Amino acid sequence: MITEPLGTVTPNSTHLTRLELRHRALDLQRRRFWREVSYGAIVVAADVLTMAVVFTAFSILPFERAEPLLGEGGRSFLTGLIPMTSGALTRRLTALVFCLVATRCYSATERQAIPWRLFIALLLGLALPRWAEVWGPGLVGRWIVVLVVLGSVWLGLTLQRRLLEQALSPIDPRRLDPARTLVLGPAEEIERMRHDRSTLSESRMMPATYVLGAHWGEPGGEGMPELYDHIAETNADALVLVGSVSDVALQSIMIAASSAGARVYATRREAFRKFDEPTFVLRRAEPLMLLSRPALVGSQLVVKRAMDILGAVFGLLVLSPVLALVSLLVKLTSPGTVFFRQVRVGLGGDPFVCLKFRTMVADAERLQADVALGNIHDGDQRIFKLPNDPRLTSVGKFLRRSSLDELPQLWNVLRGEMSLVGPRPALPSEVLRYEPHHFVRFEVLPGITGPWQVGGRNSIRDFEDVVRLESDYVRGWTLWRDIVILLRTIPAVVSMKGAF
Repeated sequence: MITEPLGTVTPNSTHLTRLELRHRALDLQRRRFWREVSYGAIVVAADVLTMAVVFTAFSILPFERAEPLLGEGGRSFLTGLIPMTSGALTRRLTALVFCLVATRCYSATERQAIPWRLFIALLLGLALPRWAEVWGPGLVGRWIVVLVVLGSVWLGLTLQRRLLEQALSPIDPRRLDPARTLVLGPAEEIERMRHDRSTLSESRMMPATYVLGAHWGEPGGEGMPELYDHIAETNADALVLVGSVSDVALQSIMIAASSAGARVYATRREAFRKFDEPTFVLRRAEPLMLLSRPALVGSQLVVKRAMDILGAVFGLLVLSPVLALVSLLVKLTSPGTVFFRQVRVGLGGDPFVCLKFRTMVADAERLQADVALGNIHDGDQRIFKLPNDPRLTSVGKFLRRSSLDELPQLWNVLRGEMSLVGPRPALPSEVLRYEPHHFVRFEVLPGITGPWQVGGRNSIRDFEDVVRLESDYVRGWTLWRDIVILLRTIPAVVSMKGAF
């Protein structure tokens, strides 16, 4: 039974525009992911090729003439340092790539220090395995050979990285592309920036601009729909704030950027230091503060989706006897279908049909108006929870308290409509009453469990507290955080505390 088709709901234009931007945000996330994958794969391949060329060049040199300078065991020392066969070369390259990864030579946030990190990685991969031999007979000659080989590989990698960074600039995940940048600020700051194009761009191209009036974003002032339109028209994936703006305007900009999946940067201003633990980045000679970034990007999406698929498959297989037993009990104890199907709002505002075991009588939705006054959330129509709901069946009460009614949502997880962990999926009618900052819930897939379920569940009566919990989860997502929430869900379900 579908309770409220999305077509029967008429959101205002701001909500529609915001949800349209979320579709665009998903495309941006995919593009960023493939840029990261492509860039990383090319860099790794180039490193391997460069090191292979250097080692091959060394292997054909007449080192036998230097063997007398290396003392006893000099030949063995040379073959251990310089791979002479394809098998030895493969093993050496594999070990060195591991050292490069371990020293974060492929980290986008550490590129300014990469020459030193390259040297440390090579020191670990080349000199450390030969450490005991270096101090043997022919000490001076052996150290000279080690330093020559290490220095040659380091120089080759450093030069290759410099050339590759320029060649791969169009797909660099860090790049602040003027063609996809929207600069926002007061009119005087925008005009000043026009006279110094190199301040915010890596080329002479002028980024698109949007002037913020004195009362932009304030009640009765300019609204956000125009900014949404500018973001969509310019296809911006980065917003750069210049000059000072009010707290209200800054919050509105952050919400708009979050909806669009865009990063927010700002030129250095004291007023911005209290927002979102800003990170400093360097673009040309101008330090910018990265105020926000999309919730999940790149490899994070892949890791989370992989965990969802594995968890859903495992859960469906292991819990299949429980699913079959509950299905039988629901069917035998009350008339109606086994599964309850309801339209919910998911990632990017997309509607999907959420599955649950039916816990109520067949015409429960028609009777909701009669029991609406019992909502524990003080009449807040953005969330509805009712203790001792008279519409529950005898089996339904137990299923609700034990959360077994949620198990069919493992199928939603497998279909990619939900995640194991995420915000609570909302009803379309609830979404119509959302304030702008509530839309953070649509930046990730809704979850079977989440921070609200393990943080107090129905004992949390204020909807703003629910959103705050979920917003903190979205902004600070890590794989470990998902695992912790899943582990905390077990005692929360067993205790049945706050569940009804």
